[in-house]
Amino acid sequence: MGYNKDVFENYKATKKDLEAIEEGISAVWRKELDFVFKEKEVFDRTSIISFDSQFIYLWSKHKFSGLKRKPASLPEYYFSKIPHQLSFVDEDYAGWRASLFRNDFYRLLPKLFVTESQFAYPVISGGLLAPFIKIHQESPYPLDAYNTRESFLATIVHEFGHIYWDQYKLWWYSNKKENLHYLNSALKLYQGKKIPRLRLKFPTPYGIHELYAFCVEYEASSIFWPNHQQNLNIFIKYRLKELIKDEKKKDLEREDSVLEPSRNPHDLAFVFGKIILNRYPKTWPQILTSPKILRLTI
Repeated sequence: MGYNKDVFENYKATKKDLEAIEEGISAVWRKELDFVFKEKEVFDRTSIISFDSQFIYLWSKHKFSGLKRKPASLPEYYFSKIPHQLSFVDEDYAGWRASLFRNDFYRLLPKLFVTESQFAYPVISGGLLAPFIKIHQESPYPLDAYNTRESFLATIVHEFGHIYWDQYKLWWYSNKKENLHYLNSALKLYQGKKIPRLRLKFPTPYGIHELYAFCVEYEASSIFWPNHQQNLNIFIKYRLKELIKDEKKKDLEREDSVLEPSRNPHDLAFVFGKIILNRYPKTWPQILTSPKILRLTI
């Protein structure tokens, strides 16, 4: 029997839904992940948002002015319920992201989310436990690995992985001082002048952000949620066999490889994540966040 779409249109969060989110948040702070998240200060500024048909739910260590808040069961966190008149479809509950879920949330949330950048006050947001599980249980995708409570918790940790990697700003020319140094150095060379040796830092391919977040999820699952890791293994083995078939048929002079991040960064993460975790089981977090990647001295 097919899944009846939008059965969660009028869904109201239960205590179990909210407790699951808090459990996912608390996992990030556990000492077992200290080697993954060595600089957790960014999480002190990170807010977590979910929603149902009546409220936007907000967890944050920041004391936003104008919000009624009460202490959450998480140490140092505050919990707020913000009423809304928005509508949601089931698909909205199916995942999480390292950003604000919808732009129309901005008018309901504290102005800080509008006036400050995603780097100053990061956000992760997504749906609730019960809809998340039910939607993935009825998924048309073969061997969907995200239909358990463990997978819900791992998904939240995955998004914290994105927040953590993003703070390094590795995927674009984000350092104005360095940029001006490159520009002035090039100008001097064109003017026939000499310049001292300098280091060139090229942006890291943005697909690495998905690779890092996958490694975070996979590592956390190996420690806390082994059943989810087993389900991931089953799905990924199936997926890789499909990718191998696809790659064999490709003409790479005219088509993108299945590893092209813009095609599907998750596929790239499945491949290189497992290889890196196997080869560098304790140092992969430093490797994947190092500004020295693709750096040349000339």
